[in-house]
Order: sequence, then structure tokens, then C-alpha cells
Amino acid sequence: MPSKKSEAPRDMKEMTLLEHLLELRDRLKVCLITVGVITLLMLVFPAQLGSPEELLYMYKPLVSFILDWINSMVRPQALELFAGTITAPLEVYFIAALVFGLIFSSPVIGYEIFKYVDPALYPHERRMIYPFLAAFLGLFIAGLAFGLYVITPFTFKAMLIFFPYTGVTFPGITIMDFYMTILIVTLATGVVFTTPAILVLLVRVGLLSTKSIERNRKWIYGAMYIIAAIITPDGGMFTNLILLGVFVGLLESGIFIAKRYEKQREEREAEVEEVSVEDRCRFCGKPLEGKLFCPYCGRAQR
Repeated sequence: MPSKKSEAPRDMKEMTLLEHLLELRDRLKVCLITVGVITLLMLVFPAQLGSPEELLYMYKPLVSFILDWINSMVRPQALELFAGTITAPLEVYFIAALVFGLIFSSPVIGYEIFKYVDPALYPHERRMIYPFLAAFLGLFIAGLAFGLYVITPFTFKAMLIFFPYTGVTFPGITIMDFYMTILIVTLATGVVFTTPAILVLLVRVGLLSTKSIERNRKWIYGAMYIIAAIITPDGGMFTNLILLGVFVGLLESGIFIAKRYEKQREEREAEVEEVSVEDRCRFCGKPLEGKLFCPYCGRAQR
């Protein structure tokens, strides 16, 4: 039977290794220039546009405006920020500008990755990878929002409860710890939210079965609780349980969706076994379903 390698990717022209490397270089150059330009805009571009006289007295760069917005949304009023070191504000300023530069450059970076990889994908891979990417990005963005709006503020509020018990009369935190906690918690929550999409993809390609996941539920839940505790180290058990409940809901929804794809794959495999050898594509070996052109690789059989 012909292997899947004989199935030709769509719009794929033969390129030498050097041509691939040159294309990769050009696309990386576009990504780096985009990140650099947006980071520079974050550092110097004023957030409030007005007359030159107003900008002289009210100048505030975009990165400062975004940090103020995050500060007002996340930080409890009782928690004070202080520098900690003389260089901490400058470090936070540049690190935040780079992080926001990467965030706002992500559409361009994603597009360049897509254009580089897309010609090499087989038709059946495209039908699988595009829904996965849409689900992955949607879940990741939802996780970022949940981490920023729910988990992070609750973590700081829960942390304040223990200040009086340890003799702390001035509840404060360094700006580096404050913003790094927000960054780590938000990104970690976003990554964990993508679990259902990854689970469904692994089941669709046959690398994982829903039965194996269901058999090891208690171990998976235990690992999830440890991850929740790592994401919110200062949130306490109550915060960890809330986050664990969200993770469990995501996992169970992923299992539910994966079962449907698993059932469809098993039905297709059963149908393929029943198809005679004469009714298979002579290039990729997939069933022709009585058609002259293969529905998988698109090649004519005569």
C-alpha cells in the first residue's frame, strides 16, 4: 500500500535547503523588526495625544498607561508598591515594553509562521490543524483574561489576609514582584486553559485515548492541583480549589469533545477495512468512494 508520504501538499513547490533557510531568515527578520518597532512605540509614543504644550506637561508613554491600567484593576488599595532597588522602575519599564511589544506583535508573528508552514501541510492535516489553532488561540485568550481579571486580583487579596498574622504593619510589595506575579499567573492560566484543545488533537491523531485519560483521572486531578498551587503560590487553598474546579471543567469538556472525534475515527477505520483494494487511491492508499479523483490527495486515477 502506498504510504501517506506520496500525498502531495497543496501549493508545495520543490525548494532547496538553502531556499528554505533564506525564507525562514526573511520571515524572522519581519518578526524581529515588528517586535522592535512596537516595543519602541511602547517606550516613547505618548498615550494621550494633544497639543505640544499639553504633551510637555502630561507626557505619558503607552507602556506607562497600560501599567497604570493593570495596577488600578489588579492591586488592592491596601497593598502599597515600592521600588525595592533604585533600578527596579527602569527594569520594569523596559521589560513591560518588551512584553507588550511581543503581545501586540503576535498577529504578525503568527501570520509569518502560518505562511512558512502552510505550503508543507497535507490537505487532511489542514482539516485537522486549522480548527485546533482556532480553539487553541480562543482558549489561550480566555485563559489570559481569566487569569488577569479573576485569579490575579484574588491572589493579592488573599495574600493580604496573612499580613497581620505575621506582624506586618505595612502591607507592601516591590514593583518587580508585583508585575512578575501578574505576568506569570496570567500566562500560566492561559497555557493551562489550552488543555482541552491539545487533548482533542492528541485523540484525533490517535496518540491518546479517552479511556486512558478516564482511568487516570485521580492522578490527573492531583497534578492539576499542584499546577494550581504553583500558579497561585500566595493564593491559599481556597484559590487553588477554585482554579482546580476550572481546570477540571476544561478537562471534562475536552474529554467529551474528544470522544466524538474518537468515535468518528473508529468508524472511518472500520469503513476503510471494508473497502476493497481496487477502490483505493493508487497514490495515497485512501478510499476513493467511487470517485475518479481521490478526495484526499486530489490525484486522478487514470
